[in-house]
Amino acid sequence: MEQNRYHVVLGKKNTTVTVDKTLADLLALKLGHAPRSADAHFAVRAYLQEKLDEKNDAGRTSVSQWLREEALLDLVEKKLCDKYWRWFNIWFDVTYGKNKKRR
Repeated sequence: MEQNRYHVVLGKKNTTVTVDKTLADLLALKLGHAPRSADAHFAVRAYLQEKLDEKNDAGRTSVSQWLREEALLDLVEKKLCDKYWRWFNIWFDVTYGKNKKRR
């Protein structure tokens, strides 16, 4: 699957993240831009940077994977997203125990 690359800042460190083209296209549409345009690339990069800034976790690892998850969950309807998190929390507790740190 083809990927788009975006340059973002994590804490004080510049880093590059990758997002599947289809996911980037859908984000661009949601953000009001024509997919695969320069404006869309800028808007998606700004969206990804905003997600990083919201969490303010300079030590985060697997940044591309985390941002793809955030983007996907922002694109699906809220009811499905809520259902996913209910399932995930139960699964996580059963799998790892209630004392482990979640996302």
